[in-house]
Amino acid sequence: MEKLKTYKPFFVIAVLFLINIFIFNGKMINIHTDFGRELLFSKMVSQGAVLYKDIFNTFVCPFSYLFNAFVLKFAPVNISTFYFLGAINCTVILSCIYFISRKFLSTIPSTVLTIFVMYYCCFYAGLMNFLTPYSYAVVYGLGACLVSVLLYLKFLQTDKKIFLYAAFLFGGLSASCKYEFCLYGLFLFAFFFVKKCDFKAFLLSTAAFIFVPLLCGVVLLFQGLNFADISAYLLLLKDFLHQPYLKQVYAITCYLNKASLISSLKTFLAAGILFALMYKLYENNNSIVKFSRRALWLVLILAVIFYFPLTEYFAYGFFGFLTYAVLILALFKINELKNNKDVFFLTGAALVVSLKSFWFLSANFYGRYFLPLLVVALFVVLKRFYFTQQETAQVFEKAFCAILIFLSFSAFRLNLVGVVLKEKKLTTQYGSIALTRAEENELKPIVEYINNNTDEHQKLVVLGQAPLMNFLTNRDSIPLYSHYDEAIAGAYGSERIIKAYEKYKPDFIVIYDGADENSYCESYGKTVCKWVFSEYVKEKQIIGSGNVYIMRKK
Repeated sequence: MEKLKTYKPFFVIAVLFLINIFIFNGKMINIHTDFGRELLFSKMVSQGAVLYKDIFNTFVCPFSYLFNAFVLKFAPVNISTFYFLGAINCTVILSCIYFISRKFLSTIPSTVLTIFVMYYCCFYAGLMNFLTPYSYAVVYGLGACLVSVLLYLKFLQTDKKIFLYAAFLFGGLSASCKYEFCLYGLFLFAFFFVKKCDFKAFLLSTAAFIFVPLLCGVVLLFQGLNFADISAYLLLLKDFLHQPYLKQVYAITCYLNKASLISSLKTFLAAGILFALMYKLYENNNSIVKFSRRALWLVLILAVIFYFPLTEYFAYGFFGFLTYAVLILALFKINELKNNKDVFFLTGAALVVSLKSFWFLSANFYGRYFLPLLVVALFVVLKRFYFTQQETAQVFEKAFCAILIFLSFSAFRLNLVGVVLKEKKLTTQYGSIALTRAEENELKPIVEYINNNTDEHQKLVVLGQAPLMNFLTNRDSIPLYSHYDEAIAGAYGSERIIKAYEKYKPDFIVIYDGADENSYCESYGKTVCKWVFSEYVKEKQIIGSGNVYIMRKK
């Protein structure tokens, strides 16, 4: 009976996870974005392309592409392989969230937190989901980071050095996935000042941390990467980081500015009011309070079901203030925090990891990837330092869990709408993806034309994002200039792009004009587009979300 109690949460989580894997399979892919590079680049590396030399890696760190390419050596080159990898990584993330939570909380709150992360993050039916994500680098990095946090907490609990070294090993793995996790690595080393260890432990921890980054470096060297390639890549990366469009994107979605501050304050007030209501309604169980509690739940659920903007609000922006909340709450209890090394470590790790969001947690952008650890930290800090009495702690847990359950429901409602809209399916030998009717009318003719009118050895370049086309048709692109969005185009410059096409002479060029909500040929691709129309023959035009041109070399 005791064992059944222990494993019951895993059974509930596993069943929900498997149900959602089936519901959302292939339905979280946006064909009009540069998501396709995650598949295309991994395939290119598996076939001999060299990262940083033949591929411009905007995510900087190499592990995700090297790992996915290694898997493709043995697994089918298919979207399902990537979906499977995403599902395995989600399993790691959810398991870590549960076990990290269990270090501080009881079974029910830990289970609710895990289910919240499942619905709010893993199965988010948008670009920033965790299964077919915008960046495998960031979800692999998050998974490795959470494993590291869990192992370090185990070290603090047992003082066994094996957990310390393993924590640093996975910390190094996370840093080799995505550069923002390098800050977590620095935090790990800085924590030696809090949890003092001997010099030998420091040296072995350092060796464990650098093992995976060094291994990646060795692999790249054996693949043919040299100093000149690295130097050229760094110059291009410098141009990428300093071009105006990228700054505009981050200004809208990440930086602390007037708009984000107002948004944070609004969500903070909404969260505070909702929490206060829930707390009051869970303080006692008389008949009037029970009725009020049920009435509140009914109002919230009906509001989310029938008023879609409210659903979007709760699912997208409800945690914009979260980084501030964790930081401020921790600072007010800094003395207690110093005496609780486990909470100190958890809180510090959550804050440094979330720095990618520049302190404004935009949940429809990168903020969603850094939300899980912050939510756990918020729950733990509040319970450990602010709701310390047994009675208030129980009420707090119920109220906080109620909010997370409601937000999970809101997220599931939003995600389900996204799934229902994708009623069509495009199936190729390289995988199936769900599409809206409009997307099918646009994408299917392109894939059919390329498959029927080009050979697999011919080179295909897709302009205006959508590099998924290369993967679905098994047509190679050209080195370095395989695809670009507005940010990468700003780094390359039109002259450099045209010279590359003159050198490599791609056989076909597909232009998505308007696929990313801009007219490609009238904005950042104007000069390149003009050159393509002068040097290539228009074979086919398809009208979809924008104009799609299939151009053949003269």
